[in-house]
Amino acid sequence: MSDYENKDKVIQKGSELGESFSDLMKKVVEKQLEEENAQADAQDAQEEKDEVEEAVTFASEKKGSETVVKSDAVIAKTVEIPVFEWKEEPKPVVENYQPVSEVGVISPLTTINGTVSSKGHIRVEGSIIGDIFAYGDIKVTGKVAGDIEGGNIELGNCIVEGDVKARGDVNIGKDSTLSGDMIGQLITIDGKIKGNIEAVKGAHMSGTSTVKGSITAPTLSMSAGAELQGKVSVSKEDAE
Repeated sequence: MSDYENKDKVIQKGSELGESFSDLMKKVVEKQLEEENAQADAQDAQEEKDEVEEAVTFASEKKGSETVVKSDAVIAKTVEIPVFEWKEEPKPVVENYQPVSEVGVISPLTTINGTVSSKGHIRVEGSIIGDIFAYGDIKVTGKVAGDIEGGNIELGNCIVEGDVKARGDVNIGKDSTLSGDMIGQLITIDGKIKGNIEAVKGAHMSGTSTVKGSITAPTLSMSAGAELQGKVSVSKEDAE
């Protein structure tokens, strides 16, 4: 049955019910628009379905490391992430390594929580909570809570809570305090130490020094006013 026949029947039925011609035409147009909208929605749904099926078919034929996942007409691609193999460089022998001339400075207003290491020299004017290691020399004028290891080590007007190990000489300043053991070649003490001392070549205590712990060295000299509470082991054989 054609659209004209449908319109005529609606108009005829409307006339029997006493409706005006404009009202009848309005209903006819509304019904026609509803049918056209329904057809358009059905067509859009079919086109969307066709697009999804076409994308899935294309991805299944493609070779590679990409995987296609379909979920509610949304296509997501997951790409395989490459894995890198890291190789750690071997560290040079400390005794034979020549430190660079660079000096790393920890400023007075800086606080570091962690290990500090350098292939050059280090000067600590701030605070460090952690160990310090350097191929070169280390100078501390701040605060350190951790072990210190380096070439020549100088503690000046500082507070250190940890062991000190020097491959060279050690100098403890007048206003410095060390709570820990110490190892070095020539050790000069002007400040306060609470721990054991081992000097490979010799040790000297000035008149302002205080040591609470044992001292092991081939030679030991003490100026007037120096205080020592502990055992002393002096042997010239250690220096040979």
